[in-house]
Amino acid sequence: MSYFIEGSEISKLLSRIVNTTMNQIPPQARFNDSDISIIMKYRPLLESITGDIVKGFYDTLFSHGPTAAVFQADERPLREKTLRDWWIRTLRGPFNEDYWLWQTYVGIIHYRRSVTPPMFMGMWAWIIDNVIKKVQASPELISALVKFGVTQSSLMVGGYYDIMEYALSRVNINGDLLRNLVISIIEELASGVKK
Repeated sequence: MSYFIEGSEISKLLSRIVNTTMNQIPPQARFNDSDISIIMKYRPLLESITGDIVKGFYDTLFSHGPTAAVFQADERPLREKTLRDWWIRTLRGPFNEDYWLWQTYVGIIHYRRSVTPPMFMGMWAWIIDNVIKKVQASPELISALVKFGVTQSSLMVGGYYDIMEYALSRVNINGDLLRNLVISIIEELASGVKK
């Protein structure tokens, strides 16, 4: 099932983000068919810890000031359902184009909620760390989970960058102009680094 209207502006943008991101991750570090097989092999075990992962995830977010500030007081049950649904959907596959487009969309939607890349990536580390501890994961499962997290995080960070560039293009500011400005500022700031 496709989540996006084929040929729509959002579909084109997400496809570009997915393609660019996947092409930039070295193949040895990118989630692949072998990793999918490993996730499927351990799926019953991973599904059995769904409740613990969901509860721990939101306990962590709500106990930390910056991440708790992202949420409304009464929305935890809805967010837990969303995470539970995502976890089960992910464990059951398929990992096709629609899945990666959806994941990229989820990433850029986090921007609207003021979820920063460090928050997102920090919680990916939390998920992987806690899954490994709860299931006493084998090296092959650890590898698959790490590559899955890297791929997901890369799509999110790539999506943040591309959505900024896209937004600027809507007001006639070229992405190259932004990149050159950022490089210029970095070079200016670097002059204050001791050699």
